[in-house]
Amino acid sequence: MKNFFTSIFRPIIYIFLGLSLVFACQKINPLDGVELTVNTDIYKSPVLIQFVDGSSTSTKIPEGLSVTISGPGKDFVLDDFGGKDFTVAGNILTLVLNKTANPTETNPIVFTVAVSGAGYLSTSKTITIVDGTTPQSHVVSLVGLSAPPLGVTAASQNISLTGGTIQIPTGNGKNESASLSIAPGTQVKDAAGNVINATSVSTQVVHFGSAQMESLLSFPGGFTPQNVNRNGTITEGAFVTAGFVAIDMQAGGKEVKSFSKPIEVKVGINDDFVDPNTNLKLKEGDVIPTWSYENTTGEWKEEGVATVSKDANGKLVATFTASHLSYWNLDYFYQLGPKCNSYYTQIKVNSNVSTYMSGYYGYLYAGNQILNGYNFDVTNGAISYIINPRRADMKVKVFDMTKAPAKVVGETALFNPCNVTTAVPINLTLPAPPPPINVDIDFTAKCSNKDVNIKPSTWLYLYDPTASWYGRYIYSYMTSGKTSLTVKEGTEYFIYAYSAGKYYSGRATFSKSSSNIITSGGTGLTGTTTYNASTGKVKLVATYTTNDCK
Repeated sequence: MKNFFTSIFRPIIYIFLGLSLVFACQKINPLDGVELTVNTDIYKSPVLIQFVDGSSTSTKIPEGLSVTISGPGKDFVLDDFGGKDFTVAGNILTLVLNKTANPTETNPIVFTVAVSGAGYLSTSKTITIVDGTTPQSHVVSLVGLSAPPLGVTAASQNISLTGGTIQIPTGNGKNESASLSIAPGTQVKDAAGNVINATSVSTQVVHFGSAQMESLLSFPGGFTPQNVNRNGTITEGAFVTAGFVAIDMQAGGKEVKSFSKPIEVKVGINDDFVDPNTNLKLKEGDVIPTWSYENTTGEWKEEGVATVSKDANGKLVATFTASHLSYWNLDYFYQLGPKCNSYYTQIKVNSNVSTYMSGYYGYLYAGNQILNGYNFDVTNGAISYIINPRRADMKVKVFDMTKAPAKVVGETALFNPCNVTTAVPINLTLPAPPPPINVDIDFTAKCSNKDVNIKPSTWLYLYDPTASWYGRYIYSYMTSGKTSLTVKEGTEYFIYAYSAGKYYSGRATFSKSSSNIITSGGTGLTGTTTYNASTGKVKLVATYTTNDCK
């Protein structure tokens, strides 16, 4: 915080020291009644991470979340006021890189954000930054334990250490179940490897199916991990999952981390799952590699194999043993090929809409497996950038995520990212959008403890409570207090400006009539909207007051 304002005000201080010398003998205060306005765009690579409830039917916004930053690039990562106070404001985390950072495609800055919160399964997201200017926005899907996403089921049970089993049911859109068994005489251990004095263990298991989008969007870190441990060697690659589980245990008031005897885990296999190596459905006797996940670092570690068999009902299940707790994943792993010429592939849109529409996501597929997903601009002529996983059989599908179930509105032909020399075309057929209106934004932050106004470089986030699922959100990065965006005409939006782990909020309706911002809460926005008939645009001028000007 101190370094941030020293950087902004140092040149101003030098000027005023000179003025003070001139006026000292006259006992005149050259600053009396003067209000200064300064810009804050001194950091690099702004990042917004939005944490959302992974269930398409949920209207809940996750709150009370905690995060940690790890990974090789963590020392470059700052909060948006230049400090290390990584606080989630509501469901939004805003980050920047230190001004000395110089990320490139050949030398990216990579870090992992781990998140946890009451009522949600802990997870993490690895962020890769390859340039110092382009803002990035990411959506992290959280699993609410009381109402999980489609394709996910959970079970909790107190298991005796004399032996016992917990069953995770089918349902919620999937036909597969899972189970976990503890052998008689098993001792449980804490993070330091000490035996916990207990006779039973409180167990929670969450099972994720492999065929449902909402389940796959909850996969920790995404399907193109960059921190994969294979026999002690760290590499990167792509996963194709046959299903995964998250296991948590408590005993004697302590978190269980490992066991004196391995526990047995059985995971049901979807009837239509195909082995990507053979292009054939799985059968008895096949094996699937197993992987464990370290949530705080984003590292996947190869652990062994699960063996496929049939249960009493004739359903395929994969059985493996686990000596410690984490996410456990049944996954086929692909080592990535040679580096491509570019970190990104460009996808060029041909569509029937001429204004930005929120709620559309592009997903990169290898066969039937989702590898990565991105907020996708469906405007005709727009260019979107997809991170190259360096496999030859790639396809991008664009989904309308404004309502469930998500609907495909277009897809590319198969392409090899390493051989692409021009933008890959995609044709989209979209429903007619509601009447749009363009908005120019002008924000000012007023310091409560000094005569200084700040033109903030920070994220602006609009929330439409009348929309559903991913269609509720619009976000844009403000540079020196200014940005432009497109909204639905006549719709009231909740407006949030984020800074230093806080948000400043209000409500406004964007139409061809002037209006005032309705302040929300004690950290509210004030301001007005006006319509310019000659440009056809609305201008929003807003102010919030901050006491963080130290």
